[in-house]
Amino acid sequence: MNKRLVSLSILVFLLMVTVLGCSSKTESTNTKDGSKEVTIDFAIHVANPKDQEPAFYQMVEKFKEKNPEIKINLIGTDQKEHIKNMKLKAQSNTLPDIFWILPASAKELEEAGMLLDLSPLLKDKKVDPDKFHASMIDTYNLDGKQYGLPYQALVTGFWYNKALFDKYNLELPETYEDLKEVTKVFKENNVTTIAKGAKDPYSVWAFLTMFSRFGYFDEIDQILAGKESFNNDNFLKLYEKIDELAKLGAFPANVSTLSYFQAVEMFLNGEAALLDAGVWETQKIQESALAKDAGLWWGPTFSDGVGNQNLSSVVPAAPLVVNKKVKEDKGKYAAIEKFMEFYYSEEGAQIMLDNQVPPIIKYAGEIDKAANPVFAKVVEAMNDPQWESQPNQPDLIVSEAVGNAIYDSIYGVINGIYSPKEALDVVDKKISSQ
Repeated sequence: MNKRLVSLSILVFLLMVTVLGCSSKTESTNTKDGSKEVTIDFAIHVANPKDQEPAFYQMVEKFKEKNPEIKINLIGTDQKEHIKNMKLKAQSNTLPDIFWILPASAKELEEAGMLLDLSPLLKDKKVDPDKFHASMIDTYNLDGKQYGLPYQALVTGFWYNKALFDKYNLELPETYEDLKEVTKVFKENNVTTIAKGAKDPYSVWAFLTMFSRFGYFDEIDQILAGKESFNNDNFLKLYEKIDELAKLGAFPANVSTLSYFQAVEMFLNGEAALLDAGVWETQKIQESALAKDAGLWWGPTFSDGVGNQNLSSVVPAAPLVVNKKVKEDKGKYAAIEKFMEFYYSEEGAQIMLDNQVPPIIKYAGEIDKAANPVFAKVVEAMNDPQWESQPNQPDLIVSEAVGNAIYDSIYGVINGIYSPKEALDVVDKKISSQ
């Protein structure tokens, strides 16, 4: 009887080993060439990447085609929900392998020690830092650790309608003095110089770049530390010029009741010479009657400005970051390295160009100028060696509350609510209350 029990026990044990062995083999699947498959969880800030972020989606698909052993589990959620999810997953230490995140949140995750240092990629030039537009790399570096790399480039400035300038025998402006003179002519002819809508106060991108021409990045750290004031002589010069443009009639008479989207329509309808916006409007402009006449201008230079005046605005919009836990899995780590190498390659840049997305690296590539004349001008402006990008967009390196105060202060002057000094005090008060 005991012998039978022992034999039965041995048989059960052997069956368990066999089942476990089969189970183990099923979990570690191989590709046809014998290489082991790796799956990467990749979370992004749109619900439908294929339609909403076609350049990114095509990049992922092309990468999978070239690397069949690497599977990408693409997790798409609308931005608000995505940010909420990433914060919850950070608390439970279950972040995805690689994901898109807002700059401020990325810095918080790095400070909490949750992100992978990507410096080795740059050091080994698997991702060549020399190919990037200025500031694309440094923005996401903290104490020597590269905690993120740019997802896409944020390119902003003034769109211009050259047909309106030609109609009144005007040259496109270069300096602030030029801008004043064309404003006077446009005002006499009932043409709006700069289309803007104060109902969407964030729509001040080109004016934010003007801050950089008055020493913003030389002073902002000291200002935020309470050692200097936002209400200083250099910033006052800029606000006095905004006030002067308003009094010259540069902005729509009803700017306070217009939205940003109405300002865009004003420009597309040929009612304004300039539009403060970014490359996200490229397709609309290209499909409009303005296509052959429109281009992107980085904004005026100032004779009394501070430092380099030939500043463009080609800055990182948000980073891609990697969960630090990935380093524990050699296969997954190698797969993500390979993805990053492809994403920032010339082949990746061409996919962006094909979708009318400005490439992150300096790359002219192939653009059908006949079919996409507006986008071609944008890329040409981005690659112009006479212009250097500001380090970042000024509102992206301060808190959301301070950024909102900056928007309020600019539109406050445009709408005649604040004097230049009062507008600067609005920002100072917000900084001191932080």
